[in-house]
Amino acid sequence: MGVDRRLYLSIVYVMLFMCAETIYAQDAKDSVEISVRPYASLRGHMAVYDNKMELQENASRLGMELQIKKGELGFIAGGEIQLNMFRGSNSFNVDGSLSGGFLTLESAQTQQVFGNRLGYLGLDLGKFGTLTIGKQWSVYRDVTAYTDRFNVFGARASATFIGGTDGGETGTGRADQSVIYRNHFGSLYIGGQIQARGGNNGKFIDGFGASLQYEIMDGFFAGAAYNRALLSDQLVNSGKVIGLTGLPTYFSLGTKYIGQAVDVSVVGVLQKNGDFAQGFYLDPHMGMLNSTVVFNAKGIEIFGKYKFQKFSVLAGYNLYIPDLKNTDEVSGQYGLDSGFKKNDIIIGLSYAPFKFAQIYSEQRFSMGKTATGESEKSVFTLGFRIDLSGRFSKTLDL
Repeated sequence: MGVDRRLYLSIVYVMLFMCAETIYAQDAKDSVEISVRPYASLRGHMAVYDNKMELQENASRLGMELQIKKGELGFIAGGEIQLNMFRGSNSFNVDGSLSGGFLTLESAQTQQVFGNRLGYLGLDLGKFGTLTIGKQWSVYRDVTAYTDRFNVFGARASATFIGGTDGGETGTGRADQSVIYRNHFGSLYIGGQIQARGGNNGKFIDGFGASLQYEIMDGFFAGAAYNRALLSDQLVNSGKVIGLTGLPTYFSLGTKYIGQAVDVSVVGVLQKNGDFAQGFYLDPHMGMLNSTVVFNAKGIEIFGKYKFQKFSVLAGYNLYIPDLKNTDEVSGQYGLDSGFKKNDIIIGLSYAPFKFAQIYSEQRFSMGKTATGESEKSVFTLGFRIDLSGRFSKTLDL
C-alpha cells in the first residue's frame, strides 16, 4: 500500500474516531430533534443584447435541508434542483450551468425542466465540525463566493465554473462525489475536500482541496483556497490534449467586508491547466477545425454594494487573462485567439418593495474577446426574483 493511500486511510480513521467520541459523549435523552428547511429562489429576466430581446431563465432553484439530531450528534441531508421556467436558448448566469466534465461538456440536463444542482448526506459532529458526502459546494468556492453576489453576472474570473461547466468534475464549483469536512475554531474557519469519483486515473482519489478563512473583525474576512484535480498520467503525458502540461491546479485569495450599509469584496485567482475553451487548429487537407484547448490563467474579481432601506446599488469588475504561451508551446498550429480574455464592468440596481421579493437590473459592459476572436456581448437585464425559506422543527420522544 502506497504512502498516499495510507495517509488517506489515516484521515478516514481519525474522522471515524471523532464520530465515535461524539456518540459516546452525547446526552442520554430518549428524544430526537428533527428540523426541515425548505427554500426556493425563483428568478427570471428580459435580456437585451445583439439588438434583440430575449426572456431568460436565471438559475431558479428549489431545495431542502433536513437534520435529525440527538445530543451532539446530527445527521444531515440536502438536495437542490434547478427549475428552468423559461425556454430561452441563452443564460448569462454562469452559476446556472448543469454541465459537468473536464475537456468535454455533458449537456444532457440543459433543456430539462428540472436538473440536479446539489445532493448530499452527512454528519454534524458538534464541536468536531461537519462531514458531508455527495454533490455539494466545494471548499474552493468558500473563498471565490466572496465576489459571486450579483443577480446575473459575475463569477467569470474566479476559475470556479470552468469551461462553461458547474465545476463538478474538477471540484471547484458544485463538486461531484466529494467528501468535505468543515469546522471553525473561534474566528478561524477551515475546510478540507477529497473527490471519490472512481475515475480511471490510477490514483486512490480523484482530487483534493482545502480552504482557510479568518474573521479579522465582525463581518470582515480574509481567506485562501487551493484545489487540485487528479487526471491520469497517461492523459497528461500523452500530448494529445492541446495545452495540457500537468494536473489542473487552482489557488484563490480573497477578502470581504459585509456591513450594514456597504459590502466590498475582492478575489484573486491563479490556475494552471485548469480551464478550457473551444479553439482551432489548421488541418492541411480540411482547413481550420475546432478543438478543445486547455490553458493557464489569472483573474481578479471586485464586488461592491451600497444598501439603502429598499434600494441597493451594485458595481463590480471581472478580469480573466489566459496565458496563451501554454498552448503555443504544444504546437504552433493550435491555439486560441491572441485577444482572448474576459474583461467586464458590471453595474446594477435592486429594489425590494417588501421582504422576499425584488426587482433587479444589471448591465454588463464587456471589453473582452471569445476564444475564437469574436467580441464578447454587452448585456442589459431587467427581471424579478422571489426568495422564500423557512425552518420547521419538532422534538420526538423515542
